[in-house]
Amino acid sequence: MKYFFAAIFFSSIGIFSSCSSTYSGPPALDHQQYTFAGSAHCDTTRNTGVDVSVSYILLKDDSEGARKINDSLRLLAAGSVVGWLDSATVDRNPEARTNLVKAATLFASDYEAMRKDIGGLGGCWELKTSADTVHASAKTLTVKFDTYAYTGGAHPNSNLSFYTFDRETGAMLTLADMISDTTALLGLVEKTFRAQQKLPPKADLEEQGYFLRDGQFFLPANVGLSRDGLIFYYNPYEIAAYAVGPIQVTVPYDQLGGILEKDWL
Repeated sequence: MKYFFAAIFFSSIGIFSSCSSTYSGPPALDHQQYTFAGSAHCDTTRNTGVDVSVSYILLKDDSEGARKINDSLRLLAAGSVVGWLDSATVDRNPEARTNLVKAATLFASDYEAMRKDIGGLGGCWELKTSADTVHASAKTLTVKFDTYAYTGGAHPNSNLSFYTFDRETGAMLTLADMISDTTALLGLVEKTFRAQQKLPPKADLEEQGYFLRDGQFFLPANVGLSRDGLIFYYNPYEIAAYAVGPIQVTVPYDQLGGILEKDWL
């Protein structure tokens, strides 16, 4: 899901640039709040309907870089809802990818369609997203989007995504933009992961219950800069069972010499 959203942003933001920045501190933020108020809004008395709430941020700065970052943040806010929609519904309503109100309305429509198909649902559907900054430096800004969703079933689902931007150009940075040696990074993250999970260096991760791709350790979809180091975040089901919960691994900057591009230190 995240890769799909990122593809849209990369095509609209432009080519990555390493221009030097003049920012000296964290950006001023404008907090935005959207709450679905349509006719299908959750009725707690009848326990039917949907509850959609999206809290996100925009930058108050009026620079070109800030405007491009804000464009991406708006798309991410809508995308946090679109990601839970049926793909066929999105294909028929592509405007939902850029329109938060439309996306929430379609979420409510999906609920109503399923309720009619099966003759009732056991409660309201919930979708709540909150976004905030994780770290800001003179050149970069890392933002996290945290989404909680319940659409029936045994338990709710959650998803946390990190996005890092070049504050000067507004470009969304990929891991390839920030890292010069992905092979060395993979080994370092695995070492830190094993130490955090209290696993011996040679322990078979699959035998320990972790989900691996072709038996090989892998980097998560979500990576972000923080004050203490580079964050690697595995959402539930990404590398372990739901009961394990999310796993966050932070590699300190002093271990990333020669791996993390100096422009982003």
